[in-house]
Amino acid sequence: MFRLIRTTTWTATRRRLLDVEGELEAAATILAAQAAGWEPPQPPVDGDLAAVLRHVDTGVRDEAVCRAADFSERDFDAQNTLGLALPERWTGYPDGSAVHYLGDGRWLHYHPGRTRLRTVRAGHFAESERICLLDSHSGLRDLNPVASLAALLGLLGGDRINYRAPRVDRPA
Repeated sequence: MFRLIRTTTWTATRRRLLDVEGELEAAATILAAQAAGWEPPQPPVDGDLAAVLRHVDTGVRDEAVCRAADFSERDFDAQNTLGLALPERWTGYPDGSAVHYLGDGRWLHYHPGRTRLRTVRAGHFAESERICLLDSHSGLRDLNPVASLAALLGLLGGDRINYRAPRVDRPA
């Protein structure tokens, strides 16, 4: 029927119950205040389906640019030597990829990977995100993965650069 419990156990349990009651009252007050002035959110775009699709397309391109800049800063160019962490240097595309123009018909191509996108169009890309070098004479299937700035220098032909200063003959 009745069971005796220690006074300290009862005191601790009673405190916890009072704390929970106080939290519930505070939550109810906050919810009542929010519900009094609550209005349903407005749609992001008023108009037809084409306007909504343009709005979503812009969002996908912006997200691709941000992902490319974040991946570059985190895993590729941590010191931002080439400015790859700046989103304004990337161009986003509706498939979630982004490119950065290096010059001379070469681009860095970022793709978040098919496991992140889970789309049919991303099926021929690698599972995880990566940056590749894309040449103007190659297609999207002929990408050279780039793991670091040193690897990029090698792919661009930088290992053949003559770094020595030109020899200057002294006048006689």
